[in-house]
Amino acid sequence: MTMKPTLGGGRLSRTSASLASAALTVACATTLFGCAEAAFSVHTQDNDLATLKPTVERIKKTQVSRAPRSGTGHATVFVSVGPERRFGQTEPSKSVEQALIGYDLTSGKELFSVPAEVRSRFVVSQGVVMYREGAGELLLRDAQNGSVRARVALEPGETLAGLASDDSQLYYVTRAKIGGENKSFLTALLPNGTRVWRLPGQGSMGAPAAWGGLVAVPYRYQDVVVLDSKSGQELTRIRQKDEQIGFVREGKSGFLYGVGASGAALLDEKSQLGERKTISYLSPQLGERVRVFMHWDGYRAEQTDFSAFDRNRLLWDAEAQGDSLRFSDDQTVLHSYRFLFGMNAKDGTVRWAFANPRQTLMASDLVDQLVLYVAQDGEIGGLTSQAGAKVISQRLSLKPGQQVLGASFDAAGLAVPTTELGKAEPVLSVLRGIIFDRDSSFLSVKSFAVQALGAVPGKEAAAELLRVITAEGMPTEIARTAGEVLSRRKDDPKEVSTLLLAALKQSYDYLEDKRPRGLDVLARVATAVSATETVPLLAERLLDPNTPAAALKDVVLALTKLGGKDAIAPLRQSLLLYRADPLFASDPEVLKRAGEGLLAVGGEPERRLVQFVSMEPHTLPGLATHFRKVLDDRAAPKPAPKSPVKPAQPR
Repeated sequence: MTMKPTLGGGRLSRTSASLASAALTVACATTLFGCAEAAFSVHTQDNDLATLKPTVERIKKTQVSRAPRSGTGHATVFVSVGPERRFGQTEPSKSVEQALIGYDLTSGKELFSVPAEVRSRFVVSQGVVMYREGAGELLLRDAQNGSVRARVALEPGETLAGLASDDSQLYYVTRAKIGGENKSFLTALLPNGTRVWRLPGQGSMGAPAAWGGLVAVPYRYQDVVVLDSKSGQELTRIRQKDEQIGFVREGKSGFLYGVGASGAALLDEKSQLGERKTISYLSPQLGERVRVFMHWDGYRAEQTDFSAFDRNRLLWDAEAQGDSLRFSDDQTVLHSYRFLFGMNAKDGTVRWAFANPRQTLMASDLVDQLVLYVAQDGEIGGLTSQAGAKVISQRLSLKPGQQVLGASFDAAGLAVPTTELGKAEPVLSVLRGIIFDRDSSFLSVKSFAVQALGAVPGKEAAAELLRVITAEGMPTEIARTAGEVLSRRKDDPKEVSTLLLAALKQSYDYLEDKRPRGLDVLARVATAVSATETVPLLAERLLDPNTPAAALKDVVLALTKLGGKDAIAPLRQSLLLYRADPLFASDPEVLKRAGEGLLAVGGEPERRLVQFVSMEPHTLPGLATHFRKVLDDRAAPKPAPKSPVKPAQPR
């Protein structure tokens, strides 16, 4: 076979031959283990301890800088401002300037304000801040003066899925549909905008995370792929077998990845096992009414931009402790609109609470020992993470009509100020303020605050729950939650009974415009805590014509369970009084319960009374039919138990 001439008339030069040999050596550096697959190859083995172990060892040995990346060593916050975004609004108001503001938290001075159509969060590396500008472009600006360093156009048809950065590079993931198939791309950039590498992947790739010379991405909803940040070489891949993986983020001990809807795991050697019960997994125990949003969904492109998810999420970090994973300081911080709650991650108790008086907190972050936030009106605040004391309050200079739309912090290592601007308000006081706030749009937060009251010790907290139950205008859902919480508390029964007695004394007063409220919930609480002292007042409320019909059912049940023989008289009276009342024709349940209660706690006289009601012509037809069936069932003889058949004895 004749070879075509190349480089020097038919032969490879000695230098070229050496280069070719070197290239072959690099390409097959792992010949003993088989030539390396390309990154994101469908043939790469997952959960391979041979590749996972050295990657984990590299993470453990790497010391990650705990300093800002903005270039001066000062903590910085980058803020997107513009006209208020309203639900359903397609185009922002053009009369209000959209801008990017850089603010130095260390010196308390504004660095720059430049017009910008910000469409994503910000990431920072080597004095450069990167974000998506407009529809299809990444902008790299100087983090100190806002000048444009570089522009990087997204490829036609590609959608941004997430950004990340480390001390030396910037990363972004895009997705596109090509030839009817989903494709993804992970790209690395230098801070001057030069592309270092770009890697394609089959299927969906999520938002990236960078840590200690490594970059990781969630891949195809079940995998985490870890690559060398300089070369783009895939180092290892783990697959979760029983749950989806929704995100990857950096933490104190390396990469953390989302497992299922409300948990996370540390990337370590146990990740090779791939099941929640065997990996280094944790999930915050914050109560049944708390929606745990632990991180942005790495696969949802719309979550790369500032949205309601920035105002409703959990702030947390986690670290390895021996063979387990725990939340740092055993604490998480729940951010919900205007409110922040410092919470014990083990049992969900609220250690401290903070309520911003008027403005929604548009962005927040947990940075070492500080909880930082930016409010809608431009206030930049900081609380101590352990006590919730306010130690930072600075303010942006916003133009008329401008509001904060979102913000990202580059504040690692920011020192906690020694001067407190205000002591943390007592938890009980803050929770009370949230529950009785006139803004009715925060029902979920109010419900959570009621739940948090359940863990506050003392008679005062129990009294506050009763106040919630009986408050005028309190949403029914909140009042019921307060009753459930009060029923589960471990208070002194006598103290609770005393509080219940005071609450049950409420009755209708025309002159003072007072109406009984929450009687159904009070009756359920009395039953739950076995407050027999309330029986006389329950009897009064049963016979009071101003007691709401909806509450009578629970009052009857409470009387039946608590009253014993003392319940017979009021139950008899109510049944005889209302058995023919047309107001109960559509819903005779309360009368049914009264009759069944008489049969349960009474004797033969009560049975005859119920029988009379069932036969009396004026009794509501549905009620009469019900009682006849109940009496027939009680009178029917019970079948005798069958005697066991003895097996025949062998002859």
